[in-house]
Amino acid sequence: MDSVQHILLECSKVIKAVVGVNRESDLPTILLGIVVACLTTLISIAIAIFREKKEFEVLDRNVILDHIIKAKRLPLYLCLTFFPLLFWNYTHPLMRLLEMIIWAVGVIFITKILIRSYRWMKGKKFPLRFDYLRELRNKQDMEEAWRSVWQTENINSQNEQVFFDIFCSTVNRLLENDERQS
Repeated sequence: MDSVQHILLECSKVIKAVVGVNRESDLPTILLGIVVACLTTLISIAIAIFREKKEFEVLDRNVILDHIIKAKRLPLYLCLTFFPLLFWNYTHPLMRLLEMIIWAVGVIFITKILIRSYRWMKGKKFPLRFDYLRELRNKQDMEEAWRSVWQTENINSQNEQVFFDIFCSTVNRLLENDERQS
């Protein structure tokens, strides 16, 4: 049995040498390359999004930062993708499975940002604006966003009606919260 194991071990060394793949060090490099590719794409998209003329200046800026890119969470997503790779060579192989899962979660979140950015750039802005306004809870952001909506001219009547409905439900929610706190 020892001779069979020894032969298999030597064969695997030869295969690794011929193919040039060292599974211990190449996998983190490949994973890092994937993250860097995603981030490069994200940076390019962000530049394009911020350069375009916006109908609703303040609202669109808030939608982009808070709802599409999720700027407050982006550092966490980056940590999820980079930290597991930092410790890769020093961890037990079973721990690497957990590191891969953490890395994959970070990549999924970054991919979701890319998908939302794509939807924004393809012109599906109103559904993203509506979603943002429905989820908005910060009163200062609400004031700025709604001012931006009502100062914009030439909104088509269908979208204006949706804005109005969201505005009414937001006002009702705020009034209910004030009543509960009184």
